[in-house]
Order: sequence, then structure tokens, then C-alpha cells
Amino acid sequence: MIFILNGCTVSDHDIDQKNRITYSISFGEFKTQEDAAKLRSILGSKLNLSLRIEKTVKNKYQLLLGNFSSSYEAGETAYDLYSNSLIQDYRIVHKGKPVEDNFTNVLFVAKYLGRPSVYSYNLLTKQITVEWSRWGRKVISLNHSVDHKSAFITTVLGYGKQSGFPYIHEARVYLLKRGSDQADELAEPGDGVQLYTYWESSDSFKVNFSKIDSVNSKIVIQNIYSFDINGKSGLIQKRKYDLLKEGFPLAPKRKPVEFSPNKQFLFRNVRSNDESNIYLRNIKQRSEELVVTTKRNINDARWSEDGNYLFLITENQINNSKGVKSEKTGELIIIDAFKMKIVRFFSGFHFENVLVHGKLLFFDERLKDKAQIAVYDFTRDKLLNTISLYGGCGINNLPM
Repeated sequence: MIFILNGCTVSDHDIDQKNRITYSISFGEFKTQEDAAKLRSILGSKLNLSLRIEKTVKNKYQLLLGNFSSSYEAGETAYDLYSNSLIQDYRIVHKGKPVEDNFTNVLFVAKYLGRPSVYSYNLLTKQITVEWSRWGRKVISLNHSVDHKSAFITTVLGYGKQSGFPYIHEARVYLLKRGSDQADELAEPGDGVQLYTYWESSDSFKVNFSKIDSVNSKIVIQNIYSFDINGKSGLIQKRKYDLLKEGFPLAPKRKPVEFSPNKQFLFRNVRSNDESNIYLRNIKQRSEELVVTTKRNINDARWSEDGNYLFLITENQINNSKGVKSEKTGELIIIDAFKMKIVRFFSGFHFENVLVHGKLLFFDERLKDKAQIAVYDFTRDKLLNTISLYGGCGINNLPM
């Protein structure tokens, strides 16, 4: 009996391994196995990696690298090889067939036919294409999922101000699955006065939607919609605010992430004499250094995926001689945590949103009527490109 049970266990494991979704990097398709073997010999010694040859359903041969758990992971590895000039061309495949490279193609928001829509930017070709757009629907927020397999899209039919009070008309929430221009409608909050979205955790997405009570105009009703990473909805939480006693509910500010993902570094912001003093601590070495001092306020802080780089966003709002507030500007400070030094300062814009994407950083640059996205390789300290479109563009949204 023990022998039979063990045999079943091994069989189940083999089946699981066989059915496990894996992605690979393809360096080309060849008519003969000999042609594939020639390139394998050349690339294998150059990359110092193990390459394999597999036969396709078309009786051709592919030269492949790796078994990755996602298209994003395979694309990240391939792009890193490309950036180091080790390869010139590649594509991501699953079961021998090409699939969308979720790393190379990065989603953002820009206008299509006058309405904010979801676009895709290709890191290799620099081409920009429309990923998702619907007639009458204006995208007001795009939130990338942590696993990079999908994105939450929040849209409205219209928005603006009426009698000095904001309004939102026919809000809807969608889930866009990468590799498809189809999006599942998850919720329809309707008409209201305020909407904001955020990731409460890596697998919990929230939409806060506020509206004025139709019976008592002094009361604001806030509905909080929650979804898991696959778009499954949870219970809707409800809150009420008395405008006369509590005022209008404000959207929460982002909390700077103090600990690095690898738990090796910690930054502290010590405010003194109207200055922010940023100290960086190496927990393993039990050492701490002052890395930057600025008169601006620290608005946000993010880390690279490996925890070796810190990205600080500062903000400043200056009053002119007449006491009128001028436009917000700030700084984006890139810090190498291991070396405890500043790599680069970006300034002259309002830096509202950033996206850490492998070894790349995408960030909004906004000033007056300008709204563009910079693409920066922080490990090489190299500005790769600036995405600029008529009507502006943004990582998560467009300026209201």
C-alpha cells in the first residue's frame, strides 16, 4: 500500500509539472535543427547560459532559454540581455507560440480621439499603440497589478465642476487582462462627487466612491469597493460624513515606504529647521549615513524591486509676493542604497506618479500644460526616452 501511494504522489507531481504554465525566451525559428544548433553554439558561449532546441508544430525548430513563471519575468530577463548588448532580437513564447511580452510593453494613459484611454509603449521599438478604449468612456485611473498580468481601469462618462462643486457621471470599474483588448466590468458606482483608487496590499485593490445623500445634502456617503488581484469583488463598505462637523473626506496621501523589500535598508526623514534630512541605515552592517538634505517636503518614497535603490519624491509649493500659490514643483532623487550616495537629481517638474519596472523607472513629468513620461535606467544612470503625446500622458492618469 505504501508503494502504491508513493507512486500516485509522484504521478500527481509529474502531472502538475507538465501542466505548469511556463514561458521561455525564443531567439528565432529555424528550418533545420542544424541551423538552430549553430546559433546555440554562438549564443551559448556569449551568454554563458544553457539554451535548448525544441521542435514546433510546424516541423521547425526554436532556440529557447529558460522556464519562467510569467511573461513579465521572461521579458525582464530578455530585456536585460538586450540592454547589455548580448542579444539583438527575441520574443516571448508559451507552448511554442508567441505571446505578449508584459515587460517590454508598458501600459499608460493618453488621449485617443479626444478621450483618455489606455496605451502601450514598447521598450524595444519605442512604438506606441492603443491597448484599450471605449466610446464615451474616459479613463481617470490605471492601476497596474503586482503580478503584471492585469490592470484595473476606472472610467467615467464625464466629470467637472458645477456651481463650484465637483461631479462624476457614470463611474465604472474594469479589469483588463494583458494580451487582450477585452476588459471585464466589475462595478458601476454611478454618479458622485469623488473617486480615488489605491492598492491596500499587493492583492487587494480598493475604489473609494463618494456621493451626496439624496435626502440630506449635509451628508456624504462613501462606498468602498474591494477586489482581489483577479477582479473578484468583496463586500462593499459604507461610511457617512457630516459636512458641517467633519468636512469633506479627503483622499489619503501615499505613505513613504521606509523599509526596503529585502529588509536590508531603512530610511528616516528627520525634519529640522524647515529642512528634510534623509538618513539611510544599513541594517545588516548597523551603520547609518545622512544622504540628502532638502528644504522640500518628502511626498513619497519607493524602492527598486531588489531593494538596492531608493527613489524619493519631494514637493514644494511656493507663494509669490502677493501671497498667491504658484504651481507645484519638486524633485525626484535616485539613491544607491549600497553605496549610500545620490545617483541623480531630477527637478523642474511636479513628480506625481512613478512606476518601478525591473531596472527601469517610469515617472510623470508635469508642469503647466505639459504632461509627459520619462523612462530611466537607474542601474546605468541613463535616461532612455521621454514619452510625449498631444494632449499629454501619464502612468496612472491625466491631469484633471
